[in-house]
Amino acid sequence: MRRVSYAILFRRFPLDQLDTLAPVVAQVYSLNDYDARSKIRKGWGFLEREATEEDAQRIVEAVGDCAGGVVAIDNTALRAPAEPRVTTGVEFAANGFMLRLQSPKDPTRFIEWAEVEAVSAGSFSEEIIRRESGGDEQKMGKTMMGLGVFLVTGIPPGMLGGGKKKKKEEKPVKSTRTITFGRVVTTAGEQYAFSPEHFDFSGLGAKKQLNTATNFRVLLGELASLTSAKVNRGARLLLDNRSLSFANYSGPHDFETELLWLLNAPPADSTE
Repeated sequence: MRRVSYAILFRRFPLDQLDTLAPVVAQVYSLNDYDARSKIRKGWGFLEREATEEDAQRIVEAVGDCAGGVVAIDNTALRAPAEPRVTTGVEFAANGFMLRLQSPKDPTRFIEWAEVEAVSAGSFSEEIIRRESGGDEQKMGKTMMGLGVFLVTGIPPGMLGGGKKKKKEEKPVKSTRTITFGRVVTTAGEQYAFSPEHFDFSGLGAKKQLNTATNFRVLLGELASLTSAKVNRGARLLLDNRSLSFANYSGPHDFETELLWLLNAPPADSTE
């Protein structure tokens, strides 16, 4: 018989409710205030990832309706998006938009407004990617492939990692380059990713600006305003004209966990 484990998700994004949630989480887990806040921050929408049915029921009841409350979901029922596919441009229409895809096998995809479930943005430095891969070039390539960072940029991992192996006497050069990207997830779980540095913004028409960063923000704003999509912390910051650095993603795992939460958390007023 399969061992059932439950994920416990906040109904509302918890980092927006820290002051309200911290005392409750501290009481539920017998933690001090600092540790309770740390647990909330590190969960990126999840309070627990592996809980028994008994523990899940106890935690849900203990949190109650504080800041919207929490919900327990069987881990096997969590909806995860497909691997990202890179898109290089967009054209808007009255009922949706056409994405130009990098893959020659499927060069375009038309998405109706009602199909858009989530719009998100994130950024990481190469240093973070190297750290998560343990500094190994091959592992870094696999990590980037799995997260879609390679797919987003269209740049081979070898180029991001410095290309040819360095001679033993050469000191490694520390990179500070930041990789910024956006993601669009459909109700069917399709995931389309794009990098502002490798994207044709001409589809914005009269709203197109000369600055790439501004065009990135405008595109996210169009996708968010013309749909009923859920918007992640990174995209919300950009739409508020704030820096993505304030999202405090300590690594790709944080972004991916938040996106998983975004796709699975029911509305705060839902009775599910």
